[in-house]
Amino acid sequence: MKKTILLLFLLSVLLNGKTIEATYKISYGIFGELGLAKTTLELFPNNTYKIKVHAYATGIAKFLSSNKEEFYESYGFVKNNLLIPKKYKAITNNDYKKREKIYIFDYKKNKISLEKHEKKLIIKYDKDLQKDESWVTSNSKEFSKFFASNDLLSLFFNITHVIPSFEKGNTYALKAIGANKDNGELDIIIPKNEAYKELEESLNTKNKKFIVSIHQKIFSSSNGELFISLNSEGFCDKAVLKDVLIFGDITGKMIDFKINKG
Repeated sequence: MKKTILLLFLLSVLLNGKTIEATYKISYGIFGELGLAKTTLELFPNNTYKIKVHAYATGIAKFLSSNKEEFYESYGFVKNNLLIPKKYKAITNNDYKKREKIYIFDYKKNKISLEKHEKKLIIKYDKDLQKDESWVTSNSKEFSKFFASNDLLSLFFNITHVIPSFEKGNTYALKAIGANKDNGELDIIIPKNEAYKELEESLNTKNKKFIVSIHQKIFSSSNGELFISLNSEGFCDKAVLKDVLIFGDITGKMIDFKINKG
């Protein structure tokens, strides 16, 4: 589910003074439901924000992934109707491994520090086949290979502000922490002609549509192309990761949506 689930939450409008919650079901061809995910945006009176995403496997995917779950969090402030991240966290857990990455943004030095924390479960058996379990931890700190003024969550809340037009045929090169691990690059593509027809048929909606490409392999979708549909309030209501192995597409569909006044 890594990155695929995260990209299903391309929420793209900023609604001041409100808490927004959306829940998605992720499914994959003949296998049916893979997981569920919930995202929450909170905007506070002091012009700060918090985004949280919790995604977890269900059904056969839960068994095959050893109870995998993922957490993504973005914290920062609001300036000129844009979310400006100060900290971004990505956490991946299952029964045998726990990984956490924490990014801290330094806008004065144009640097982003990265802390990595990892725990692995080591299982050993003695001569009597008695099992011994222990957790081994490792920690490191470094700087990100590149600087970006957005993480993946903040970028897509900001997307209608940073993209001037959604006209067919337009392509925009952007950058965010949490996208391509080497350079953070991703493209927003509004195709035309036959490519737009494919986008329309895959999403089966009249809503605003575009493609996100992060230029790296996800599952077996070689370029990581995600088809996105936005509802009338600017939220992703459906996303399709195209051509995954031989079983079809991975689809994320909104099943619950709430806006609460602050």
